[in-house]
Amino acid sequence: MPIINRLLLLFTLAAPCVSFTLQRRSSCSSVQPPSSPSLLQLDAKKGTKPKPKSKNKGSTSGFGGAAVVPCPCGSGLGYMKCCGRLHTDPAAFAGATAEEVVRARYSAYSRRVVDFIVGSTHPLNKNFIRDIEAWKETIRMNCYDNFELNSCEIVSETYEGEGEKQIANVKFIAKMTQVDSREKTAFQETSTFERGGKNIMGGAWLYKEGVIETAPGMPEPKNLDEELKAQEEGAADGSQEGEDVGIKAE
Repeated sequence: MPIINRLLLLFTLAAPCVSFTLQRRSSCSSVQPPSSPSLLQLDAKKGTKPKPKSKNKGSTSGFGGAAVVPCPCGSGLGYMKCCGRLHTDPAAFAGATAEEVVRARYSAYSRRVVDFIVGSTHPLNKNFIRDIEAWKETIRMNCYDNFELNSCEIVSETYEGEGEKQIANVKFIAKMTQVDSREKTAFQETSTFERGGKNIMGGAWLYKEGVIETAPGMPEPKNLDEELKAQEEGAADGSQEGEDVGIKAE
């Protein structure tokens, strides 16, 4: 199946809303005092010098290297200063614009943040499935493992209406590179977002539906039915020519 056809199929995957939280684990250790004073005296005689404290050159943000890793959406910011905030902080997600949610969904596919893909989908999305765990597994199996996602180009962002009935439309171009062949490909989509109410993801913008088109400069995707029909007709013509040759030989 051509790459662009796979992309049109994969990016339509969505899921119902669930909450997500970031859990931090902490550990503590206790230092036991020496069991005998003689041990201290022995160390003093040997002239043991305390080891200098090593300088920590890592990130101080609490998220390790993720704070400095470039965000897959192509904004130029670090992941945790961009889409990572929406992936890990429900309050940041609730207060984000529709454009930011589009970028975060793109980055979620890149980093396999399945919970966010599920949680940022409107419950009235046509692909809604009540079995959330089964849906998550489907997304994991069909994620963009064979592609590098490193640019989500926003074309336009518009809003209609007011309050809870407001609708947002975001047109964007999702760009990616096939890992093995290094072939670059892309598609364009106009996504519609609506809020599900304050009780659903804190009133965040949720993906309702999308219209996928061919990205500028990319070849039109082939119609699979027509392609199969053409192959069958070609096979039939070849078979007929073989029969004709056999008749002439006789």
